[in-house]
Amino acid sequence: MKKKSLLTSIAVAAAAVLVLAGCSAKSDNKTASSSSSSAKTEMMSSTSMSGTFAGMNGKNVSGNVTVENGEIKLSNFKTDEGPDLHVYLAKDGDVKSGAVDAKIDLKAENQTIKIPEGVDASKYNSVLIYCDKAHVTFGEAKLTSQMLKGSFTGMNDKKVSGTVTVANNKITLDNFKTDEGPDLHIYLAKDGDVKSGIIDAKISLTEGKQEFDIPAGTDLSKYNSVLIYCDKAHVTFGEAKLA
Repeated sequence: MKKKSLLTSIAVAAAAVLVLAGCSAKSDNKTASSSSSSAKTEMMSSTSMSGTFAGMNGKNVSGNVTVENGEIKLSNFKTDEGPDLHVYLAKDGDVKSGAVDAKIDLKAENQTIKIPEGVDASKYNSVLIYCDKAHVTFGEAKLTSQMLKGSFTGMNDKKVSGTVTVANNKITLDNFKTDEGPDLHIYLAKDGDVKSGIIDAKISLTEGKQEFDIPAGTDLSKYNSVLIYCDKAHVTFGEAKLA
């Protein structure tokens, strides 16, 4: 009798171990799945690309497009009229690969189109203006990455250090340090020339992490450096070359 009771206890204990192991495996799988989903969402939301429209097939289309934060943003946009014009997020200019199919406003210079949830914008490299009725592409904007990075080096005997990231219409400074100056500003510029700069914002001399907004519609392909510049003394304290 005691032997039977002992065997029963062992069987119950073994079953409990198997149940716990199964729960643990399910929990681990759920955690892994959640982490994977989170990473995918983060990757999609961090995608930042831009381009400039050019007309095709004898049609006139102009303006800029930015793809970021789950949205397609058209700015300074103009197009010839068509009976059924749509915007497509596509690959290599092929409308059949299009992930977004949304009708556009022919008159609005600034428009925002939501990208469906789950679409990985980083897999596409062009935005098309396409006439669904006539099966004609009116215009295309080839997309380039809007994620640029660089590290600061001091200039003119000044010490500046840290990193800079240009993405999602923001300039972000990390681990930033600079010699003091009476009127230090940050510029997004071309070839280190402050006269070409946009974003004229005063910086903090003590904050290691700082963010500055970039105007919507800015074509980042025109700029390749971030400057720390003293407006009062007309001296560049530091430069980060972007790549």
